[in-house]
Amino acid sequence: MPLHDSCPLPRTDLPGAHARCFPLGRATVVELHGEIDVFTVAKITVDLDTATGQPVPHVIVDLRQVSFMDSSGLHMLSRAHHRARARNGGIQLVSDQPRIRQLLRLTALDHIPLSATLDEPAVGAHRRAGR
Repeated sequence: MPLHDSCPLPRTDLPGAHARCFPLGRATVVELHGEIDVFTVAKITVDLDTATGQPVPHVIVDLRQVSFMDSSGLHMLSRAHHRARARNGGIQLVSDQPRIRQLLRLTALDHIPLSATLDEPAVGAHRRAGR
Protein backbone atom coordinates (compact mmCIF):
# COMPACT_ATOMS: atom_id res chain seq x y z
CA MET A 1 0.00 0.00 0.00
CA PRO A 2 1.40 3.43 -0.89
CA LEU A 3 2.38 5.62 2.01
CA HIS A 4 0.01 8.45 1.07
CA ASP A 5 -3.00 6.11 1.37
CA SER A 6 -2.11 4.96 4.86
CA CYS A 7 -4.10 5.99 7.91
CA PRO A 8 -2.60 8.71 10.07
CA LEU A 9 -1.15 7.61 13.36
CA PRO A 10 -3.32 8.27 16.37
CA ARG A 11 -2.40 11.34 18.39
CA THR A 12 -0.24 10.53 21.38
CA ASP A 13 -0.51 12.81 24.37
CA LEU A 14 2.65 12.43 26.37
CA PRO A 15 2.32 13.04 30.09
CA GLY A 16 3.43 16.54 30.78
CA ALA A 17 5.05 18.35 33.62
CA HIS A 18 4.13 21.63 35.16
CA ALA A 19 5.16 23.79 38.08
CA ARG A 20 3.21 25.77 40.63
CA CYS A 21 5.02 28.48 42.58
CA PHE A 22 3.99 30.07 45.86
CA PRO A 23 5.63 31.79 48.84
CA LEU A 24 6.17 29.99 52.13
CA GLY A 25 7.74 32.23 54.76
CA ARG A 26 11.00 33.56 53.33
CA ALA A 27 11.13 30.83 50.71
CA THR A 28 9.60 30.29 47.31
CA VAL A 29 8.14 26.84 46.80
CA VAL A 30 8.36 25.43 43.29
CA GLU A 31 6.02 22.46 43.30
CA LEU A 32 6.72 20.16 40.36
CA HIS A 33 4.15 17.77 38.88
CA GLY A 34 4.26 14.98 36.32
CA GLU A 35 7.08 13.44 34.35
CA ILE A 36 10.26 15.47 34.17
CA ASP A 37 12.24 14.42 31.14
CA VAL A 38 13.98 15.81 28.09
CA PHE A 39 10.61 16.70 26.53
CA THR A 40 9.16 18.59 29.52
CA VAL A 41 12.12 20.01 31.42
CA ALA A 42 12.28 23.29 29.46
CA LYS A 43 8.73 24.16 30.47
CA ILE A 44 9.44 23.93 34.20
CA THR A 45 13.00 25.26 34.09
CA VAL A 46 11.56 28.73 33.44
CA ASP A 47 9.79 28.70 36.83
CA LEU A 48 12.83 27.36 38.64
CA ASP A 49 15.09 29.92 36.97
CA THR A 50 12.77 32.72 38.05
CA ALA A 51 12.83 31.50 41.65
CA THR A 52 16.62 31.00 41.78
CA GLY A 53 17.29 34.27 39.95
CA GLN A 54 16.10 36.41 42.88
CA PRO A 55 18.62 38.13 45.15
CA VAL A 56 19.53 35.65 47.92
CA PRO A 57 17.02 33.02 46.80
CA HIS A 58 15.59 30.49 49.25
CA VAL A 59 13.83 27.90 47.11
CA ILE A 60 12.05 24.72 48.12
CA VAL A 61 11.62 22.31 45.21
CA ASP A 62 8.71 20.02 46.02
CA LEU A 63 9.11 16.76 44.10
CA ARG A 64 6.31 14.81 45.81
CA GLN A 65 4.04 14.97 42.74
CA VAL A 66 6.79 13.93 40.30
CA SER A 67 6.09 10.51 38.80
CA PHE A 68 9.31 10.20 36.76
CA MET A 69 12.60 12.05 36.37
CA ASP A 70 15.43 11.44 33.92
CA SER A 71 18.91 12.95 33.71
CA SER A 72 17.60 16.22 32.29
CA GLY A 73 15.54 16.70 35.47
CA LEU A 74 18.57 15.92 37.61
CA HIS A 75 20.62 18.44 35.62
CA MET A 76 17.86 21.03 36.16
CA LEU A 77 18.05 20.50 39.95
CA SER A 78 21.85 20.70 39.97
CA ARG A 79 21.73 23.90 37.90
CA ALA A 80 19.14 25.43 40.26
CA HIS A 81 21.33 24.55 43.24
CA HIS A 82 24.36 26.26 41.68
CA ARG A 83 22.34 29.34 40.64
CA ALA A 84 20.97 29.78 44.15
CA ARG A 85 24.38 29.26 45.78
CA ALA A 86 25.95 31.83 43.42
CA ARG A 87 23.45 34.37 44.80
CA ASN A 88 24.20 33.45 48.43
CA GLY A 89 20.97 31.47 48.71
CA GLY A 90 20.12 27.83 48.47
CA ILE A 91 17.57 25.23 47.56
CA GLN A 92 15.95 22.45 49.51
CA LEU A 93 14.33 19.39 47.96
CA VAL A 94 11.18 17.74 49.27
CA SER A 95 10.32 14.16 48.32
CA ASP A 96 8.62 11.33 50.15
CA GLN A 97 9.08 8.92 47.23
CA PRO A 98 11.72 6.22 47.72
CA ARG A 99 12.42 6.10 43.94
CA ILE A 100 13.19 9.82 43.73
CA ARG A 101 15.20 9.82 46.96
CA GLN A 102 17.28 6.86 45.73
CA LEU A 103 17.82 8.57 42.36
CA LEU A 104 19.14 11.68 44.14
CA ARG A 105 21.46 9.55 46.27
CA LEU A 106 22.75 7.43 43.36
CA THR A 107 23.52 10.51 41.26
CA ALA A 108 25.26 12.32 44.13
CA LEU A 109 22.63 15.06 44.33
CA ASP A 110 22.01 14.13 47.94
CA HIS A 111 24.33 16.99 48.94
CA ILE A 112 21.30 19.23 48.38
CA PRO A 113 19.21 19.34 51.59
CA LEU A 114 16.31 16.88 51.36
CA SER A 115 13.22 16.38 53.51
CA ALA A 116 10.03 14.34 53.17
CA THR A 117 7.56 17.17 53.88
CA LEU A 118 7.41 20.95 53.68
CA ASP A 119 7.21 21.08 57.48
CA GLU A 120 10.24 18.87 58.14
CA PRO A 121 13.61 20.62 58.29
CA ALA A 122 16.04 19.35 55.70
CA VAL A 123 18.71 16.91 56.82
CA GLY A 124 21.41 19.06 55.21
CA ALA A 125 20.23 22.09 57.17
CA HIS A 126 20.89 20.22 60.43
CA ARG A 127 24.41 19.39 59.28
CA ARG A 128 25.18 23.01 58.38
CA ALA A 129 23.78 24.31 61.66
CA GLY A 130 26.04 21.95 63.61
CA ARG A 131 29.24 23.10 61.94
